[in-house]
Amino acid sequence: MLPQEQPRRIGLVGTGSVGSGWAAIYIARGYEVVACDPSPDAETRLRAFIADTWNALQRIGLATEGRVPEDKLSFAAKAGEVAASSDFVQENAPENLALKQKVYAEIEDAAPSALVIGSSTGGIPPTQLQAKMRHPERLIVCHPFNPPHLIPLIEIIGGERTAPEVVDWALRFFTALGKKPIRVEKEVTGFLTNRLQFALLREAIHCVTEGVASPQAVEDAMRYGLGPRWAVMGALTTLTLAGGEGGMPHVLKMASELQKWMDAGGRPQVTDLDVQTKLIAAAEEITKGHPLSDLIAWRNERLVDLLRAVGPGTGKS
Repeated sequence: MLPQEQPRRIGLVGTGSVGSGWAAIYIARGYEVVACDPSPDAETRLRAFIADTWNALQRIGLATEGRVPEDKLSFAAKAGEVAASSDFVQENAPENLALKQKVYAEIEDAAPSALVIGSSTGGIPPTQLQAKMRHPERLIVCHPFNPPHLIPLIEIIGGERTAPEVVDWALRFFTALGKKPIRVEKEVTGFLTNRLQFALLREAIHCVTEGVASPQAVEDAMRYGLGPRWAVMGALTTLTLAGGEGGMPHVLKMASELQKWMDAGGRPQVTDLDVQTKLIAAAEEITKGHPLSDLIAWRNERLVDLLRAVGPGTGKS
């Protein structure tokens, strides 16, 4: 059922932003990668991406070689060819259930039943993904976060027919990769981390669209208020320490007041055209005319600085 404990060659189906990030981290950690992508310039773009990000991977301790080992990357024409020569396959196809199931069919036609398939889906439940598979026990969701070559977290979610040992193997494998995998015990819309993220995003949108504060003030509230604490501890620890020496029991003495704050949250509808107009204006205000490519580079550089300060996925938790 499982690939070898430490597979030698990783297969990648799809080399867009997510697939490129996976390729960079796998090659940085010494794996061979065989990939496929329908774009005619996919290989050129992927090699350029890995070269551009190599210094960042060195700075956070994930790449140990001074130069990109170009021979670690090869391309195949189709998903079946990738699967036939891989020990583990990471699927990064677009968020389309039918398309992903077609990819799995190609993989199952070409690969032995023991080959584990990890999907990078951000929201399709694994039970739906594996519904048409001959060997559904080998399908697991391994959901990374953008940019996937830098952010340590990986969500591991098994479907109703995923073998328990596959989940256990994935947790060990991604830990050894230098990532921080977490097991999501229950299939829910958006999985775990996006649910947490969108709870905050919902309120940020509400505050902007209702004029509670300017877009920049909302950004600053996160960057200089909540963000520094959340870089070193989670929401539950934050709440516990809010009680000082009394901890959570002391915090809960104020439960009725806290409930009022929670109940006051807004529920903006991002499908509403007026909300969309305000969000576009907010984005223009906070980006200040800078090209998005410059902002992406700035984000990645700052993330590297942060990860070097707080430690990568294998550090303290």
